[in-house]
Amino acid sequence: MTTITNNYNQEMNMEQELLPNTLDRILCVKVGKVIRENLYEMARKYWKVKLEKASRATHVLAVVNGIVEAVYIPQKWKYSEQSGYEDRCEFTGIEDKNSEYLGKSVKSYYGRSTNPVKYINL
Repeated sequence: MTTITNNYNQEMNMEQELLPNTLDRILCVKVGKVIRENLYEMARKYWKVKLEKASRATHVLAVVNGIVEAVYIPQKWKYSEQSGYEDRCEFTGIEDKNSEYLGKSVKSYYGRSTNPVKYINL
C-alpha cells in the first residue's frame, strides 16, 4: 500500500489493485477481517467449491479485509474427510512469500458479494 500526503497534510492510502498474470488461474478466499496466526490453515480448507474447478487453480490468495495477505501454490485438492465438511474441498500447498500478488487489493473483484470465494481467470 502506498501512502501519499494531500494539500491538507492528511495521509491517504492508495491501494494497488490486483492485476493478475493472464496465465495464472486464481482462487481468492476471504479468511476474515483481521490477520490471524495461521493463515494457511484458514485458507486451505472447508471451501464450498467444485473440486474439478478448484483443482485448476495455480494460486490461492488468502484475503483479509480485501487485501491479499498470503499466496499459496496448491499441490493437491481433495474433498475434506472432516465430519460435517465432507462436501467441502481443501488443498495442501506451498506458500509463495515473494508473490507479486501480496498486498494487492481484490475489493473490486468481490464488489458487494457475500461469497467468500472468487475465481479469477478460472
